[in-house]
Amino acid sequence: MRGFSSAPGVGFGFGRPWTPAVRALILACGAAYLAQLLFGRDLPLVELLALDTTRPLEFWRWLTYALLHAGPFHLLFNALAIWMFGSDVEERLGTRRFVAFCATTCAGAAVSVILVDRLLGRESLVLGASGIVFGLLLAYGLLFAERVITLLVFFVLPVSMKARHFVVAFGVVELLFGVAGGTRVAHFAHLGGMLFGWLFLRAPASRASRGQTGPGLLDGLRRRLAVFTRARDDRRMDELLQKVNERGIASLSDAEKSFLHRMSRRKRWN
Repeated sequence: MRGFSSAPGVGFGFGRPWTPAVRALILACGAAYLAQLLFGRDLPLVELLALDTTRPLEFWRWLTYALLHAGPFHLLFNALAIWMFGSDVEERLGTRRFVAFCATTCAGAAVSVILVDRLLGRESLVLGASGIVFGLLLAYGLLFAERVITLLVFFVLPVSMKARHFVVAFGVVELLFGVAGGTRVAHFAHLGGMLFGWLFLRAPASRASRGQTGPGLLDGLRRRLAVFTRARDDRRMDELLQKVNERGIASLSDAEKSFLHRMSRRKRWN
């Protein structure tokens, strides 16, 4: 698979050096697979670390399953996809936020599989970083929507499409396969990675993760709460002033008088 940038004067979209978190994630997956090969008989890594949907409350499995892989090609394709899509996404998000994004898509994919298995009354043992891969695919399609990706279908036929169309196509295919069932591939983990990746990107970034002085999530919530509180207080003040106009100051209770006094002080300070 090779991607091309749609911007004029820009070369290949892929083929860039590894970014720090992408490199660490790929090396961790490689080390975990090597450990599976070397110590698999003596140390039950899959039994300890894979996502087992019959044990949903063993929360470490929600992350550790992504490091394990079922075979060399499973590892190779996931590592290749993490490198191709992840490097650009990490540069756009920043390393700290990129790590949080990968953790969110990984855990979100795990939760999706657990919920679907509970609904369908089945059990699964899930390995691999595909939830992260599909989260990165979604992020790439959103962040670089106009960039053109060229796929070699069956390694022979080149098919080019914009990144946003590529994401939609893959999402539809995964949904159809997931509904059809009958394979060992955790399609709902892929869809869960995309869903939680989308939710992550929709949430405002914190100041630390963006490296900027812009407002974060908590600051935004505080501002909204302050606006709501001020509007509510203004309405109550209008009601009490109307009451005073109609019935006189004596009609107010001590609490209402105290409220008007506080509001008058606020108005003077503002």
